Amino acid sequence: MSIKMLSHFHTDFPFNHDSTWITATYAGGTGPYEWKPPGEGKFINVNFGSPSIMDFRHYYSSVSEKNFLRAMGVEASTYWLLKNSLNFDQEYFGVTSYRRYLLLIENNIREHKIIMPATKESCDILSGEESKQNALKILEKYDMIINRPVDYGISMEEQYLLYELPEYWNLFKEAIVKVNPSYKKHINILTTRSLCHYEGVFITKREIFHRMMNEYFDIMQYVWKNCSEVYPDKTHKHYDCSEPLPWRYSGFLNERFVPFFIYANNLNIFEVPLVLLK
Repeated sequence: MSIKMLSHFHTDFPFNHDSTWITATYAGGTGPYEWKPPGEGKFINVNFGSPSIMDFRHYYSSVSEKNFLRAMGVEASTYWLLKNSLNFDQEYFGVTSYRRYLLLIENNIREHKIIMPATKESCDILSGEESKQNALKILEKYDMIINRPVDYGISMEEQYLLYELPEYWNLFKEAIVKVNPSYKKHINILTTRSLCHYEGVFITKREIFHRMMNEYFDIMQYVWKNCSEVYPDKTHKHYDCSEPLPWRYSGFLNERFVPFFIYANNLNIFEVPLVLLK
């Protein structure tokens, strides 16, 4: 058994390119001089060929390709892994960003998040064979490994609306029930539950990843089809929210859909600290 995990990059940053289970990815532009990876090492361009995140480009036809790819962020790698899942033999899938890892080495750390220096040495430990083997042992008994949740004392909805635009949140809740009507009985989780796996990094079974992310992208298509604008940009217009980059809502919604999916499907999860490289 093995793991296929992608780490999405948009800038040069330390990484263990020799890892046997975590691969560096990026979404290169389609212009003739925009295909280059963000640094040296072995990268996969998840925006090359078909299918790719460009399947959703038409929703963002009013903005440049660069801004579209900025808005998609990690979801470009998530979509590529989803659509190419049958090409891989691994039983477990996961996606993260270049600064975030699950702490899978033996530890007694109780915090939900720890900071480690952004060095090659840190990356080697976090993506090395010991971490991989520990993850595989855990996954023999659990449906998913995910970073520990945070309790801010307010619901997921209240926490989101402290910073973000309500339009996308309201469409997100509508879409969840439209995509999967059985979720209607669980939708109040978003307005009552205060625990959430913010900055969610996970590794899960192939079939769970496939269903969860298919549902997520179906939800996002509903949001994109029905929102007033797909790319709210504070450099061109005033928006009543404190988030400096409100066009990042697709990632923020995914960050909350994963824990919703876990609760609604009663997944058996194993929680570990999140590592942020800084």
